Amino acid sequence: MSNYKHGIRTSRADTSLIVPITTDGNIQCVIGTAPVNLAADPYSTVNQPFAAYKKEDAAKYVGYNTDFKNYTLCQSIYATFDVFGTGPIILINVLDPKKHVAAEASKEVSVIAGRAVVEEQGILLDQLKVTDESGETTYTVDEDYIASFDSDGNVVISVTAEGKAKQAETLKATFVKIDPTMVKEADIIGAYDVQTRKRSGMELIGSVCAKFNLIPGLLLAPGWSHKPAVALALNAKAQLIYSLYGANVLIDLDSSEDGAPSYEKVKETKEKAALTEASEWVVWPKVKVGDFMYYYSAQLGAKLQKMAADRDGVPSQTPSNKAIQISALVNEAGEEVEIDMDAANDYCNANGVITAINMNGWKCWGNNTAAYPSSTDPVKRWINVVNIFTYIENNFKTTFFQNVDDLTNYRLIDDVVATENLSLNGLQGSDNIAGGVIEFNHDENPITEIMAGHIKFHERIGGYTPAEDIENVFEFDPTITQAALEGGAE
Repeated sequence: MSNYKHGIRTSRADTSLIVPITTDGNIQCVIGTAPVNLAADPYSTVNQPFAAYKKEDAAKYVGYNTDFKNYTLCQSIYATFDVFGTGPIILINVLDPKKHVAAEASKEVSVIAGRAVVEEQGILLDQLKVTDESGETTYTVDEDYIASFDSDGNVVISVTAEGKAKQAETLKATFVKIDPTMVKEADIIGAYDVQTRKRSGMELIGSVCAKFNLIPGLLLAPGWSHKPAVALALNAKAQLIYSLYGANVLIDLDSSEDGAPSYEKVKETKEKAALTEASEWVVWPKVKVGDFMYYYSAQLGAKLQKMAADRDGVPSQTPSNKAIQISALVNEAGEEVEIDMDAANDYCNANGVITAINMNGWKCWGNNTAAYPSSTDPVKRWINVVNIFTYIENNFKTTFFQNVDDLTNYRLIDDVVATENLSLNGLQGSDNIAGGVIEFNHDENPITEIMAGHIKFHERIGGYTPAEDIENVFEFDPTITQAALEGGAE
């Protein structure tokens, strides 16, 4: 190419404005137990996060069945994919198929039309041993028989036509089962093992961002969060994820006889659990869908994620007075809980607890975080305001992380201010916030702080509070009546 320039030419420069990076709000990260014996690889399921974008993914990664009491992750899998049809969802299973197992057991089963069914849940196929009735002849898997699961989670032993078991009428199955009752609160809370340098339970939440490039917006542990130690630990993790991001927590209030089996005990139970933070969103009681009973947090988590997805990932709406897919409210014992609007308002909402009411169909009912009534500050009290602030803060960190360690000059400051104001204008234009502005104030940035590598921006956001109380004063106006009568006279 000639170095002598004669003519006309063009070139392109990089855009000076940083493109705002937005994330999907209210992505759920759920910690609990799963029927891992049904997973593709049971021994790779424990204490590592999985990102499931559809139900089939969840079943492959951690297993799935409808035993919601024993396998708590399945509650959120069901609510997310079957009830609300949203996703993705982060799943962290703590049930260890090497540790949480029952003693070896045996069972005789009849062979009918070449098939025998072992009606036991939780069997680990790799530890299944099949023999003749006496136990003297051991059959070989894939030669003499094929083992698989049916839709109910039972093991089906199919005898091969050419195998040694082809004439057997009775088989003896010896097996090891996973035992979800062995999982304890400490497994859910987790820890960091200095010796193995491995994390478990909630300690894995921080790895979600790096592993999947997803930011958890909601943390929940249905079936466990009604235990105060689990709830408080979950909220502690929500304050700083991956040393960078914030999240909010859905917490079930204990609805057993030791807690609040009826609404009269809601206030007392919440206070005993020490739930007082804006990031804690407390729900009560459990919910029922047909024959399924599960924790309200699983239902509401899926609902909140679906609501955000319907607004391009922006979590600006309150779930209160929005339809939820339930048929009844129940307590821990499975007894139906009847609650009218007065009780829902006075015993639940007034104490920072979300419940549900049946008003032309079941609706979520409640706008307050656990910080209410101790705090009436809008940025601490209202769920939707807390949610949109968390969302905007996380997006700010994601967008401008690339600028950490850049030179502190006017180019950097102008880029941050211009880009963030562009993002805020977009949120205002889509009616997700009332408005917002970011500024770099010189009086907040003394030269001593700048020389120390610290610069500070100041962002002001106007969020929409929920119209929780709409009042209309009706008055009888006799002049209207008089005008109507006089107008009709001849």
